[in-house]
Amino acid sequence: MSDIIVTTPEELRAIVSEAVSRALPKQASPQPIIDTMTLDDTLKLLKEHGYPTSKAKIYKLTSTGKIPCKTYGNKLVFSRKEILLWAENQTKAKHDSSKVCLPIVRSARRKM
Repeated sequence: MSDIIVTTPEELRAIVSEAVSRALPKQASPQPIIDTMTLDDTLKLLKEHGYPTSKAKIYKLTSTGKIPCKTYGNKLVFSRKEILLWAENQTKAKHDSSKVCLPIVRSARRKM
């Protein structure tokens, strides 16, 4: 530990860059994220994001046009982005303030 090495910032960057590139595995170009999914992939995605459902429910929603999907031949194809957006739009607030306040307002009017 008594050896002191003097170097320039550029040389230090080159040394660190070379050491990091040797330490990390070589990667090919990054794989693009595929947006299309099968029915089973869609069920897994919904479950992972807290929206568990069944195949039967998905089939019912697709037949009524209430869930975004496309067909490829006779197979259902879903878009990851569209499914997550759809699922988010299906959620409701647990307590709607207008529904909670309405009985209180009515009760107050009766007492006046």
